[in-house]
Amino acid sequence: MNVSIANKLYELRKKSGYSQEELALKLGVSRQAVSKWERAEASPDTDNLIMLSKLYNVSLDDIISDEDIINTVKEDYIDDEEEEEESIAKKEDKSFIKKIAIVRSSLYLLSVTIFLTIGLMTGIWHPTWTVFLLPGVIASLISAIHFKKPNRFLYPLLVVTIYMVFSTIYNIYHPLWVIFITVPIYYSICELLKK
Repeated sequence: MNVSIANKLYELRKKSGYSQEELALKLGVSRQAVSKWERAEASPDTDNLIMLSKLYNVSLDDIISDEDIINTVKEDYIDDEEEEEESIAKKEDKSFIKKIAIVRSSLYLLSVTIFLTIGLMTGIWHPTWTVFLLPGVIASLISAIHFKKPNRFLYPLLVVTIYMVFSTIYNIYHPLWVIFITVPIYYSICELLKK
């Protein structure tokens, strides 16, 4: 495809306010196809050219003529590609966050089941309530690993869980409090890893 035609397709899409994904949906093609047209790696077929001319309210001649009516700056195109990639990444992140919410909800239901089962079968209600802290710990661990950000892990909640379990089972409240000192150490290490 002619580069000036590719530039025209890019400028017409931008002028009309469509993202590559939105235009692809309107035409019934993939976003990658639209991207290839705008990089002059492929040409739209006749049907798509007709649909584009109607969509942009321009003639076919305006799209396929060799005159470079519209000037395109390469940096603008690169910025648009980066915006598209960021948009896709944000959608993937939202999808992951929804999935982790489902996992967390399932873990809370499992916690209730474990709590009631142990409580009813053994009569040990007091230390068993700590199972309600675990879903937050597990979900935040999965999230931290997925996003590769250790500071997303709810380390303080893990420390509280450990403290409550061991202090209630072994009755060692006083000496065990020292594990809380590890919380600022953990986040200091996270900050160092960022740099």
